[in-house]
Amino acid sequence: MIEAGIASEIITPPRGEPLVGYFDPRPNTGAYDDLKVKVTLFRQGNLVTGYVSFDLCYLRMALVERMRGQIAAFGLTFAKNLIFHCTHTHTGPYVSAFFGEETVSPAYLDELVCKTAKAVRRAYANLAPAELSAASTVGNPCSFNRRYYMKDGKVVTNPGKLNPKIVKPEGPVDEEIAVLVIRQDGRIASLLVNLVNHTDTIGGNFVSADWPGRMEKDLRNLLGSDVMTATLIGCSGNINHFDVRTDADQTSYEEAKRIGAIYADIVRKLVGKAKKLKGDKLQCATEVVSIPCRVIEKADIREAEKIMRETENLNEEAEMTSEGLAAGAGPVLRFFAKELLAFAKEWSGVKRDFEFKSLKIGSDFFSVSFPGEPFTQVGLEIKAASKSKYNFIATLAMDEPGYVCMEECYARGGYEIRPITEAGLAYNAANIYIATGKKLLKRYV
Repeated sequence: MIEAGIASEIITPPRGEPLVGYFDPRPNTGAYDDLKVKVTLFRQGNLVTGYVSFDLCYLRMALVERMRGQIAAFGLTFAKNLIFHCTHTHTGPYVSAFFGEETVSPAYLDELVCKTAKAVRRAYANLAPAELSAASTVGNPCSFNRRYYMKDGKVVTNPGKLNPKIVKPEGPVDEEIAVLVIRQDGRIASLLVNLVNHTDTIGGNFVSADWPGRMEKDLRNLLGSDVMTATLIGCSGNINHFDVRTDADQTSYEEAKRIGAIYADIVRKLVGKAKKLKGDKLQCATEVVSIPCRVIEKADIREAEKIMRETENLNEEAEMTSEGLAAGAGPVLRFFAKELLAFAKEWSGVKRDFEFKSLKIGSDFFSVSFPGEPFTQVGLEIKAASKSKYNFIATLAMDEPGYVCMEECYARGGYEIRPITEAGLAYNAANIYIATGKKLLKRYV
């Protein structure tokens, strides 16, 4: 028998706290909806594992370690079995320096650590027998590969809507949407939803959990009770919600509500079809892998230095939107040249250790976590190798090394390939991710 325990806490920052997700901080002027930390625990015998899900843009391992320490201070010894991951909302607060911006509020981080540990403690106290069921479907109407081959042969990220120079998307989309249903005492207590999309829909200066938050609200209405819904974002490094075949405005809170409603309807139908998992043996495993940052070549350093000289007196402000990045105007070139030089000085060739975590329930359910934002092909490779019916992949977990591109993509273009501070793993990092995921698949009997 498996027991489950759930709890959540509101982690919305105060008015005025800067929001992260773009290239400059934006002090928030209010909130559309609350951010939360959501805890889902599973226990069988002496083993406790599960998920700690944050409505945040990213996590750093140093922060995870602080949270583990606070959980241990409450007398709970299982924090190293938990998967700490984010939904990647771009309308949440800083949790560390980002693009060199030191805008972190120590008071907010203290509160975040405390609330996270309290939520874990309360979820542990709530452990009770649970019935677990799952369902999945293939068909995601809101996800698109955001990297496109252009007529000049290059690949551009977010090249703009109705751009006549677009030829075709560079790669696929993992279109699977899956749900794990946790029932207790004859009712649905909680849902875990796994799907692939980028959580950057709103923009502006208001706090929001973006479409995952709206999906939870809509599911509560559809299911008739305050069901907690935790969203696991799959491999979405090259995926977003922009449909370049239309000229519709897709950057607004209304768009987050639209996408949330679409996903809520799909999940509601899946809940009605969910089947009990086969077997209930609970297992978890961790692989710690050392991955080097890429080595910046001297020619790239010289080119970056040249760009810095040529743009030194540039008065034009950078349009750091997706379209501005695609256009590659002078301020954009200067920004990335500055980041490359900083990366070359501090991170070139530096090895970093990452935790890849997994859990398994019976024979049907397997879950693995990946740091950062791997491309969608990474998730597809893991699913193809798995014998489990339901494979839940949680990215933006246990640290943030940035985009993890497929090796062949680096020569093609797009802004995901560019190194920035603390983000620029070796060119073969995606292969290491896939190999590690497959290794974790084999850890279970």
